[in-house]
Amino acid sequence: MSARATPADTPAVNAQAQPGSLSRRVLLGYSFGSLGTGIYSSTPGVLLLYFMTDTLGIPASLAALGVALPKLWDMVADPLVGGLSDRTRSRWGRRRPWLLAGSLLMFLSYVFLFTVPEFADPGASFLYVTGMFTLTATAYAIFAVPYTAMAAEMSDSSRERVRIMAYRMTLMLLGVLTGSALAPLLVAAFGGGRAGYAAMSVIVGTAAAGTMLLSFLATRGLRLREQPVDHGSRWSEQLGLALRNRKFLLLVSVYLVQLLAIGTMTAATPYFVVHVLGHGEALIGMIFFVLMGVGVISMGAWSAIARRIGKKRAYVVATVLYAAASLGLLGVHSTDNAWSLYLPLTAMGFAFGAQQMLPFAMLTDVINADADAHGMRREGLLSGLWVASEKAGLALGPLLAGLTLHFAGFVESTGPTVVQSSGAQTGIRVAYCVLPAIAMVGSLLVLRLYRLDEGEQESTGRA
Repeated sequence: MSARATPADTPAVNAQAQPGSLSRRVLLGYSFGSLGTGIYSSTPGVLLLYFMTDTLGIPASLAALGVALPKLWDMVADPLVGGLSDRTRSRWGRRRPWLLAGSLLMFLSYVFLFTVPEFADPGASFLYVTGMFTLTATAYAIFAVPYTAMAAEMSDSSRERVRIMAYRMTLMLLGVLTGSALAPLLVAAFGGGRAGYAAMSVIVGTAAAGTMLLSFLATRGLRLREQPVDHGSRWSEQLGLALRNRKFLLLVSVYLVQLLAIGTMTAATPYFVVHVLGHGEALIGMIFFVLMGVGVISMGAWSAIARRIGKKRAYVVATVLYAAASLGLLGVHSTDNAWSLYLPLTAMGFAFGAQQMLPFAMLTDVINADADAHGMRREGLLSGLWVASEKAGLALGPLLAGLTLHFAGFVESTGPTVVQSSGAQTGIRVAYCVLPAIAMVGSLLVLRLYRLDEGEQESTGRA
């Protein structure tokens, strides 16, 4: 790969975006990458913090730091990868070489994330997991940033980009469903403990890397609209222009805060299941099966709702629904009444589908409006900043959950489940139900400032 290119260097595969509707084969081929990224992003979010405290015996505050640091590193790596992919020259186009590199690195690193040597000192386990998580997070950045940028290059139509996002995010949620629901079941099936997590990491890691590689293979020959990049400007100047894009900053801020809410809830789920409801990893899998399964099913409905009332209004409705359902889980004390648990989870899953599809669809509108305004394409850079915000939210969520448990008096262990104090159980409820709802409401205060007529017009140049 080379990070230098001129318009004349662009091969035939990089011609003008395909007019009209994209074929189902093209949409599915591209969207397979989201299956892999969904698998990767969900499994550590659900299990890594819990694995570190309740299997490796790492204190909650230190474990939270180990989950957060690699993702915070990606806040630097993501925009850098995005800017480099904008300028990449290859016979495969700008983006696809990065897809290949990211998928291969993911295969070489992810299977070792939950396969931890038996160190005598929990501090050594902390360093190992943090280092391995940093490596897998870097692999994710190399793949996900150029992959996200491709969506804005596939069509000139705002409505068609909603369709692209519907396919892509449906596959992503299937990946999240696999990572968050199947992974805990695999841990339980292989006997739990270190052996259970190690076996799970081999299966899930191979699936993540394999589907990401499949997306690289399936997008061969895909025609993208890769307009010239301003090679005369320094990367720092391009970054400065991107950070002055008010519409982008508002949208990315909303997304970051909502991912903080989702990340906090996700990280707190195993603790809620084990230490509040008194169940094992199997129920963790069932909870995420309901949550993500409903999210997948909801994609078609939210696509229709967004076309009818606009993306922003649909996004507001979904956010309010998620916050209300999150607070509804406060009343759950056991699984004796299954409806009290699964009804709020169903509502959250329905809202979650919109919160994954609509922001990405709105991002493609913002990217194209930026190109219309400045005459240059910055899909990679803007997508890198977007994915960096995603990492920040998913890093701060587990960090917030871990610190909440720490200050509530949670006790870590390496053996049988420890009976937690009433204060620790209250902290788990706050992390699982209250903090996510507060963050969702806070995101609405930012979303109301966002203005872009992206859903009601075909040309973002009129926005």
